[in-house]
Amino acid sequence: MTVCPNCGANIEKDATKCPYCGYINIEGAKKKYQQDIDEIRDNIAEVKKEPAREFKKGLSKGFKVILWTVGILLVIGIILTVMLVFQLKNHPKMFLSAEDEAYASAYKAVAAEELEAAYQNNDIEEMARIYDKAYSEERVSLWGDPHYETGYASSCYMKLKKCLPNLDKEKMTKREAEEITYYCFYFYYEAYGEDGKDLFDPIREEEIIPIINNRLGFSDEDMENFRAKVTERGGVVRTNVYKATKKYYKDYK
Repeated sequence: MTVCPNCGANIEKDATKCPYCGYINIEGAKKKYQQDIDEIRDNIAEVKKEPAREFKKGLSKGFKVILWTVGILLVIGIILTVMLVFQLKNHPKMFLSAEDEAYASAYKAVAAEELEAAYQNNDIEEMARIYDKAYSEERVSLWGDPHYETGYASSCYMKLKKCLPNLDKEKMTKREAEEITYYCFYFYYEAYGEDGKDLFDPIREEEIIPIINNRLGFSDEDMENFRAKVTERGGVVRTNVYKATKKYYKDYK
């Protein structure tokens, strides 16, 4: 405590003025002034440090984002690579060596003779076997053979027969529904071409259309509405079929 020189009252030593008469306490005022100056200096120092701290935070966050991005891209790259390897496994070889080219030409000639014989006998199962062996085992393209489309149609038909029992399941997977839909649409839109008409037109009428109408639940009007969405240059595109029909899968029976 100290005594106010103006009114003689006892006041706090650090008080800036006398609470009774208002007289300025020089010692307390100086101390308060110095405290205010020190506080301002401290605030200025903190403000100067803030950009550096924010820069470090930003750098740290940016580095983490880069790491996450690289990690995600790496995972995507691995997935795409696995998918590509899986797809190429069952497709004809590309960029053949001279020896491979000679083998492919010889194999294609033999397969063409076998396919012709099976075609003359209306043997769908044999045509499917010849086609699938060429593509899946030998990885030789039969493109250009007169019965190429009929061979592919035969393969589709045998695969459809194999996957049709999935409709009897209580719940199908998306892949199972996609398979059935694609193969049925393939025959409905007569993608087998002129070469396969005599063989597959009756199958289309007697087997495929009843499946589409009664089990997949698509009317003839629905199928005509789908036509432009799922076909390109006379062929049926699997991804387009999926996009156009995926919301209907739950109604299959």
